Amino acid sequence: MHRRHVLLDTDTGVDDGMAVIYALCRPELDIVGVTTVFGNVSVDQVTRNSLLIQERLGRTDVPVARGAAKGLLHNPVFSEDIHGRDGIGECGLLPRGTEPDSRTAVQLILELADEYPGELDVIALGPLTNIAIALLVDPTLTERIRQVVWMGGAMAWPGNVTAVAEADVAHDPEGAQVVLESGVPVTLVPLDVTDTTLLREPELDRIRSSSSASAELVAAFAPFYMQVYGKRLGEYACAMHSPLTVGILAKPELVRRTGHYPTAVELAPGLSRGATVVDRRHRAPEELLAAHTAEIIEDVDRDGFIADFVATITGASGADR
Repeated sequence: MHRRHVLLDTDTGVDDGMAVIYALCRPELDIVGVTTVFGNVSVDQVTRNSLLIQERLGRTDVPVARGAAKGLLHNPVFSEDIHGRDGIGECGLLPRGTEPDSRTAVQLILELADEYPGELDVIALGPLTNIAIALLVDPTLTERIRQVVWMGGAMAWPGNVTAVAEADVAHDPEGAQVVLESGVPVTLVPLDVTDTTLLREPELDRIRSSSSASAELVAAFAPFYMQVYGKRLGEYACAMHSPLTVGILAKPELVRRTGHYPTAVELAPGLSRGATVVDRRHRAPEELLAAHTAEIIEDVDRDGFIADFVATITGASGADR
């Protein structure tokens, strides 16, 4: 089996934590590093959460490097009401003392790109600040990263922090725009597909019934998040934003439809700041938005993904492991 060399750049909250767990369990993915970034909670808490996961899964061989504490221009606004004060559902779990890597996130990104030139896939689960800074430090990084697969944006779907802005874009619109206009290949996994990819109570019950370390973590993280989402959805469930993003790289057959469109981020102050502008008009290229093209995931096999996530996390027979 060909394994992809993957860097996870994450703001480990609940769904991001579940994504990190899922990624570490997928045999197709060789996780060569984790970089942390502010977002759902502070970067220090995100780093603790990431180290906790790796300790519990016995994967402290993977370096975890602390990254940006704020966006390129603005101070952060956290999402503790959604993810809990600890970012992982107020589950009460703490790391046992593993320290983060001595390198910064940017240093680790650059070193891994040198180690795996043209073969490094970046799965970005939070604001793109770390990747943006790395590209500003070394613009030739675009030649050594194969692609960035990012849980971010909303194409034809409402935002989740404003009427038009998705959280990971809104945290650092300038950082997102730096990455989009850098020329590195970017695949966006937007709210259009993640908001309707739901983990429901029967699936959580299956996870709770497993004694695997990965299942125990997901069962600890998820309830707070599912209760918050339940008030919006009218059912005990949660959107699987970041885990779906991992699934799309691990199992490309989950993707049913994609499009390639000029894509940019609105940076101006006002009601539309942080909006993902995707030009889907059927026009001549010279009439379209003057922006780099990104691949946008437009439809996925939601049931197939949820089944694979649960089977992978529980180590169930039949999981493609």
